[in-house]
Amino acid sequence: MTRVLPPLMFLVLIISSFAITPVQAQSGESCFAETGFCMSGAIRSYWEGNGGLAVFGFPITAQSVEQVEGQPLQVQWFERDRLEIQPSGLVTAGRLGVERLEQLGTPWQQGPNSPAGAGCRAFPETGYQVCGAFAAYWQANGGLERFGFPVTGEFTTELEGRPYTVQYFERRRFELHPEIEPDAVLLGLLGREVYSARQAQPQPQLEPPAPPSLPPPSFNECQADPNAAQAANYPVRIVIVAKSATPEVVRLQNVSPEPVNLDGWIMCSIRGNQRHDGIGGVLSPGEVRDFPYTGSGTIWNNNDDDDGALYNAQGQLVSYWDN
Repeated sequence: MTRVLPPLMFLVLIISSFAITPVQAQSGESCFAETGFCMSGAIRSYWEGNGGLAVFGFPITAQSVEQVEGQPLQVQWFERDRLEIQPSGLVTAGRLGVERLEQLGTPWQQGPNSPAGAGCRAFPETGYQVCGAFAAYWQANGGLERFGFPVTGEFTTELEGRPYTVQYFERRRFELHPEIEPDAVLLGLLGREVYSARQAQPQPQLEPPAPPSLPPPSFNECQADPNAAQAANYPVRIVIVAKSATPEVVRLQNVSPEPVNLDGWIMCSIRGNQRHDGIGGVLSPGEVRDFPYTGSGTIWNNNDDDDGALYNAQGQLVSYWDN
């Protein structure tokens, strides 16, 4: 449930939130004494770049792999949200509004699809409309990408013993808090609510799939690799080779649940039998990073196909990019 604060205390909290400096732990991590959890990589970047504490709250779990709508994803839970790393490397917010309604026994249904009233915006996709302060907040703070479509109309519900006007969206719950100011909109603590409800009714635990095995060492000075078709694309995969970029760029993603040290790894341009210098460092779980070419000249052929091959420090083919 959302905690209701007196106006003065609320202002103190807002001011203090800007003064919070996460404790730096391992390289690339930000840790919070308030909950004891850290964030890193793509999720940390998304959290910091899209509103931070005021929008997402503190992390309440570590990053881990969960089944999300039928596929395993790297996720991390926060007080107000669940952030997910999609297979493309894009970070998105979880559909916690829909899940919370299901937990409450009131799953969303298609709305009446009425014409939009004054100051409202109608969404035929779900049959509901957003009006007034909620419409203004939705439009100004990320809209469809951040919150999704509305899946209820406005209604009054009790939060910690007080009635509030709320509206559920696919990913969030908007709450009107007139004790702060007439049109003050806050985001519900859906991360905590959904996660706590899950813990109260544990979900079936799935055995994580065994990681794919790597083929025997086959690195041969960036010559064509006989194991190309057997590349595991794990624990790191080649997302893309930007051959026309200046400098040329290889984009890699850690698709495993553990950090991967790329020191000693080799990225090859197969057509030119050349190495893409500049690969190294530690990739956090789920992290996507660009590695610009640090050598002289160019190595990737822009006119003809030029496959890419990524080898670990033992010379095993980890990932293959078929151009």
